[in-house]
Amino acid sequence: MRIYLILAMLCVLPTATSAHHSTNTNFTQEIISVKGVIERVRFQNPHASVLVKNTDTEGNDIFWLIETNSRTTLQRLGVSLDSLDVGSTIEAIGRKGRRQYTMYLQEITFADGTTFTPTPDRD
Repeated sequence: MRIYLILAMLCVLPTATSAHHSTNTNFTQEIISVKGVIERVRFQNPHASVLVKNTDTEGNDIFWLIETNSRTTLQRLGVSLDSLDVGSTIEAIGRKGRRQYTMYLQEITFADGTTFTPTPDRD
């Protein structure tokens, strides 16, 4: 009987250790916007992300880590990050992070006025 209990615990352990946090853990409900230049795009799991260089009022470069859904989720939704070219000037809108200079993406607007939304409307 004891061996079955040990085997059951070993089967459950990988599931318990790979648990993932919700966005509420790392991001507030406050909506903010950041203007800057795309420095890097990472299309990966557990979160795709965009690194944006913003210049503050004193002329200092500040790098914002802007996270979004996982690569897998984005692909299932038919979303691609191909449109996010390094060097593009953008304005990102999203939920402010609990860590400084972080955000959870809701929308990016490019200099020409086009937008990128990681979770498209499902009408």
